[in-house]
Amino acid sequence: MKKDISLIRETLMDIHRLMEELVALQSADRQCCRAVTMPLPQVDPHGPEPDEKLYNRKEAAELLLVDPRTVTRYRASGKLRFVYNDDNQIRYRESDLEDCYYWKWGKRPPACTPDA
Repeated sequence: MKKDISLIRETLMDIHRLMEELVALQSADRQCCRAVTMPLPQVDPHGPEPDEKLYNRKEAAELLLVDPRTVTRYRASGKLRFVYNDDNQIRYRESDLEDCYYWKWGKRPPACTPDA
């Protein structure tokens, strides 16, 4: 039993040494490291039109047929543009929601398709 524990300890020390060596090599050669950058939020600098309908997160989720948390993820990842209303709250334009719906489902939302 003691031999097994010492073997496990020795193996862990080897892994630790190898990880330190890997980190040192990656620090020396930046090209083998992946840089993680957060995308900038897709905010429209002009803001909404005065008479334009804006959707909150729950309404946007209903239109996109997803969970409200998914709307937040789309916004954070840059897949869904947003604007701030007069109260400085995040809102979504119908056109941006239609674009996101098209990206997700490959077609326009049923309410937006012209009647035949």
